[in-house]
Amino acid sequence: MRSVRIYKDDIREHVLRSLFFTDTVLASGGALVIALIWFAIFHFVLHFFSWGYFGTAVLVSEIFFIGFITQKVDNQPIYKIVPRSLKFKANKKEHRHSDLEPYFVDFEIQDNLIMRKNHIIKMYEVEPFDIALLNDQDREHFFVKLKQMIHVLPSQVQFIVRKEQAQVEDYSKHFFSLYNSANKKREPLINGYINDLSSLVKNHSFATMHHYAIFSVSCDIKNSNEKVKAIKKLSDLGIRFASSLSACNITVRPLIDDQLLHVAQTILR
Repeated sequence: MRSVRIYKDDIREHVLRSLFFTDTVLASGGALVIALIWFAIFHFVLHFFSWGYFGTAVLVSEIFFIGFITQKVDNQPIYKIVPRSLKFKANKKEHRHSDLEPYFVDFEIQDNLIMRKNHIIKMYEVEPFDIALLNDQDREHFFVKLKQMIHVLPSQVQFIVRKEQAQVEDYSKHFFSLYNSANKKREPLINGYINDLSSLVKNHSFATMHHYAIFSVSCDIKNSNEKVKAIKKLSDLGIRFASSLSACNITVRPLIDDQLLHVAQTILR
């Protein structure tokens, strides 16, 4: 069985986060900490304690605390973002310019292939299939086909999921779908909608998810025979990979020309 390399967090971390970093747990723990802090202030600093003042101070502080932890930035709770930001600023930075410089010069792009010293790499963009509107039976069949595809993968493949700024070209399929089911009377209305949406995407920053699959074949690129065999193998891997995913209604297309250059620059920057 071929292996699939997918980068993800340790599942144990997700379990701990789901148990100890819920809004209820944070609000309860925060209330306890706030109460202890105010008790220390009244008892040791002010040398005056009143249940009325103490309760009011705790209540007001808890309201502000709950308002803070329920804030979201890019649909992410702020209590998850702040620790990551502080950890990033406190830790030693890695992969700066001096570290990445040798890595930037050990590959080149030829004929839509990434050439490295002992590897040839081919990149594909994967367009997922939206299963949100499928019923339970069709959804189950989809996952069965997907599992079968993973088991028959011809080689090891690396998947990369990136959030990138949306471009007008990302909505081309949607634009064409409007004309397929429209008549001539609706074309002016469709043209106006397309122009408005294109202008909105150009003038505003929207994020969209892109999915990439990467195949790599080992060879000595200085040896012409090995290089030709590796390119043929990559082509065969791509065809078999695309045909396997087509059964799941998932579209795969190779990255070429400026698309490949753009993805390589953004991933390896």
